[in-house]
Amino acid sequence: MYCQSCGSALTHQTNYCNRCGTQLAPVSEKRPGKTAAEKRLDEYLDGLFWISVFGLAFIIGGAVLLKKVAFSDVVLLIYVVLSSTVFLINFGFSLWGALSIMRSSKEGKLTMQPGHETRELGPARVEPVMSITENTTRSFEKVK
Repeated sequence: MYCQSCGSALTHQTNYCNRCGTQLAPVSEKRPGKTAAEKRLDEYLDGLFWISVFGLAFIIGGAVLLKKVAFSDVVLLIYVVLSSTVFLINFGFSLWGALSIMRSSKEGKLTMQPGHETRELGPARVEPVMSITENTTRSFEKVK
């Protein structure tokens, strides 16, 4: 496959030319990807999952460790209450953030916040490339 703009050979199918940046695939053929809101929601839900896993592991592991070290039941109870409270507060804020993203994406008012940049290229604005050999050919004089 060759780029229709600069003529460079392409080793594999791409959307843009690696040499000149011309868009090779028409916009209608692009695969539908996730929107910014969906990507952000996925990140929040991943964070929510890991908060749950590590938070519960920390609470249960700490309680088992305190029981093995033979602390009193009062210390164990205080640890479980405090760590569970911190876990629930953190989980609640993360869940609130995920729900607010879902609400704003349904209402259609989600915009990219400053600092969140995409790595996608915009529409191609390429001018036709002039030939290097244009107006450079001349006839040679015969050698006597």
